[in-house]
Amino acid sequence: MFERKPLRAQVQREIRERIVDGRLPAGASLNELRLAGELGISRTPLREAMLGLEAGGFLTSAMGRGFLVPPMEATGFRDLAAILARLEPLALELSPDLSGGRVMELQNLLQRAKLTLGQPGPRAAAAAAGLLPGCASLLLAACPNRTLATDVLRLEALGARYWHAAVAAGFDPGTLLAYAERLYAEIQGRRRHAAATLIAQNLFVLVDQAAAVLP
Repeated sequence: MFERKPLRAQVQREIRERIVDGRLPAGASLNELRLAGELGISRTPLREAMLGLEAGGFLTSAMGRGFLVPPMEATGFRDLAAILARLEPLALELSPDLSGGRVMELQNLLQRAKLTLGQPGPRAAAAAAGLLPGCASLLLAACPNRTLATDVLRLEALGARYWHAAVAAGFDPGTLLAYAERLYAEIQGRRRHAAATLIAQNLFVLVDQAAAVLP
């Protein structure tokens, strides 16, 4: 199923996608033998990939139960937002202005999201899950503090399944899109400080609204 060279990264990406869209639901124990068969790989690279995901917070492990998908609770979503609301503005302040090409990529990302978020069902939830991680990846692509940028991107990725679940539970994805469009407007106008302030002042509020609809 996967090419050999980037095997671990591909396996990790596939497992993360299954966590985000609920194919591997919160609290589930991963059946390594079955998952290895589905992915067409041996258990050794699968275990290596899962150890990396555990280190990043995407999986946990328990004696006698193997690897587990962490529980998904509203408090966990709010905790992620509280950290991101501090770290992401700092990373953005340290970054140079986006190049014209990056600004266009950000615009294209928003346009694709706008088309998909207006559709009912799982496609809207999937688009919501990828919107803020995608924005952060572009905004921080040239951040000179790569440790900080990597941490921010990891936290954004951890939040993806919460956005997916919130939209699936009835949260209006238009609210998320409006936030991303305001962020884009500041970046397009080369107002990085204003964009950082927008994140610091509004991200937690947005997450709090989304967390309120989570089961």
